[in-house]
Amino acid sequence: MRWKFQDRWDKILRLKGMAWGDRNVATSRISEAMSTVGADIVDVHFFSGVQTTLAFEARPASVRALAKALTEAGLELDEESLAVLEAGASANEELEGTLSITFPDGESDLRREVPSVPG
Repeated sequence: MRWKFQDRWDKILRLKGMAWGDRNVATSRISEAMSTVGADIVDVHFFSGVQTTLAFEARPASVRALAKALTEAGLELDEESLAVLEAGASANEELEGTLSITFPDGESDLRREVPSVPG
């Protein structure tokens, strides 16, 4: 049995990469690289200081440029991600994807102060 959502799920590009150095600086470089080639970041999730996941949309015509821009921004994509991007270049419609970035130099126990709400 195949669920209806699986057809859409199968079309989502799932990319993984590593970026060394300061997490905030690397995230900024990667975000700028994506924007430069026309990939739109539509959602962001931070997982402590060691991983960030970006959800994005991109046109098939810009996918090869996206791979190059991410590499130039200091993101080391794994082989599977490079293959996924290459396959996405031949798609007929706008692509959706996620980019999971691991920061080996990141702070694993990053804490965020949450302000108290009066009342």
